[in-house]
Amino acid sequence: MQRRILFIAFSVIAVLGLAKWAATTVAADSAKDEVLKAEDARNAAMPTGDVAALEKIYADNLVYINARGERLTKAQHLGEMKARTLGFRSFAHNDVQVSMVGDTGVVTGISTSAVEYEGKVSTNPRRFVNVYVKDGGRWLCAVHMETPYEKK
Repeated sequence: MQRRILFIAFSVIAVLGLAKWAATTVAADSAKDEVLKAEDARNAAMPTGDVAALEKIYADNLVYINARGERLTKAQHLGEMKARTLGFRSFAHNDVQVSMVGDTGVVTGISTSAVEYEGKVSTNPRRFVNVYVKDGGRWLCAVHMETPYEKK
């Protein structure tokens, strides 16, 4: 009788542990999908210069580090877009990956976009990282950073 009770107790604990693991895995996959949707919205807005969309996608305290190593605020970055100082001839990302840490999503990848800045076009590949945070039920891009990338 005692063995039966122990078997039932361990079985219940195992089932509850498995259920918790499954729920955590589903939630993490769902969060990754939501972050990728936010990233896709940003990627759709960037090449068209859709500042109104970017205004909603970026966190108010955005930290934007461009390929020149300059640190821009949200207002400065969107100001470059509005003034058409910054634009895109083509827009392409590959090797995109998402990592989740709680309510933070880290998107990394390689951009092979042709970027025009102050009339000069650059086609040099850049590795990028975009950090998304969940705020008020929405995923907002709080950090963008890019750096030159040389494939070895």
